This record gives sequence, C-alpha cells and structure tokens, in this order.
Amino acid sequence: MSEPSLDELRDATERGDRNDESSADAEAGLVDEIVTALEAVEAGDRPKTIAVRDQPIAALLAVLDEEGNEAAMVAVGQALEDALGKEPSDSFDRSEVVRLAVRVGLQTATPEKMDELGEAIGTHAQQNL
Repeated sequence: MSEPSLDELRDATERGDRNDESSADAEAGLVDEIVTALEAVEAGDRPKTIAVRDQPIAALLAVLDEEGNEAAMVAVGQALEDALGKEPSDSFDRSEVVRLAVRVGLQTATPEKMDELGEAIGTHAQQNL
C-alpha cells in the first residue's frame, strides 16, 4: 500500500482559519443579543415601534393611504409579500407596507442578517413555550 502524496494530504485537510471561527462566534453572539432584545421588547423595556424620517416615502404612503387608492396600496403590499415569498393579503395599511418594505430591503441587502433574525425568533419561541 502506497503512502498518500503531499497533495492528497493537503486536499484531505479541512480548510478554515481563525477568522471562520470568530465569524461563527460573532453570528452566535448576534443571535443571542437579538433574543435578549426580543425579550426586552416583550417586557416593554424596549420600544415595539420604529420611526423613520423620509419625506418622499411619507408622501407616497400618505397618497396610497387616501380613499380611492386602496388598489394601489394593495398592489404595493402584494408585491412586497411576493418578494418575501408570502401568500398575498387582501388589505394593507401604511404600517404593514413599511414593515414589509424593511424586510424586503434587509433580505435583499443582507440575507445573512435576516437568517440570524429568523434563528433568534425561533430560539426565543422555544424558550417561551
């Protein structure tokens, strides 16, 4: 039986470094921090709402929320739900559209953070069964 070559040994060696380990530790730390923040929100120690200052978006949402523009509001809301892979709803308000838009933006720009959020939500739910 012949001994493996140096190249075969290199290929069989698992690749990774301390940066991979510290990145995994940081992700686990962030998930734990989100779980703690979720608990604080539920306890009333942190706000349940967010505020955003954006005049053009505020104007758009105000117009969509006016009587007669319900179909446009629903179209925007359903497009956002579609981007998230959710079943379409029948009605939306400004708050729901903003909530969906933030989620779409985060999912598009930083899907790994949304994965961590999902993991934290799952952990939080398990801890509170």
